[in-house]
Amino acid sequence: MKIKVELDGRDFIEVETEGETPSAPGRVLNVSHVGCTEFMDMIKKMRRSFGADISKWPLPEGQDHSSLLLREMVLRLRGEWQAATGDTEICHCRGISAHTIDQAIIAGARTPEVVTRQTSASAQCGTCRPEVHKMIQYRLNQKAS
Repeated sequence: MKIKVELDGRDFIEVETEGETPSAPGRVLNVSHVGCTEFMDMIKKMRRSFGADISKWPLPEGQDHSSLLLREMVLRLRGEWQAATGDTEICHCRGISAHTIDQAIIAGARTPEVVTRQTSASAQCGTCRPEVHKMIQYRLNQKAS
């Protein structure tokens, strides 16, 4: 099974495992990654400090895109990743997907207002704004307020 976590068009890490399901990925067989200097350096430092088995790495605590991507990969490899929302479309008025909102968050949108400016989600009726806020909190590993 292949697991890929990415910031579209910029950085990605892809791990091939011997497992068949996302809840039990199994032993890591191959890792490939491409990205900015920050992302590549973080992966190199983690590998040097904690070994090649990404599932055993500590969860990065930063809020930069590199930390968010690596945190997701570690959790996926442990079978612990859960998306912030089960919906594929968050903003029904504008037809904005959860993926589009998530990519904006990874790229640096840290408030619902910034997500709205970058994606137009919640710009019309605003009923999806709580869901956008929930996605931001989840991605940034914050407690719900």
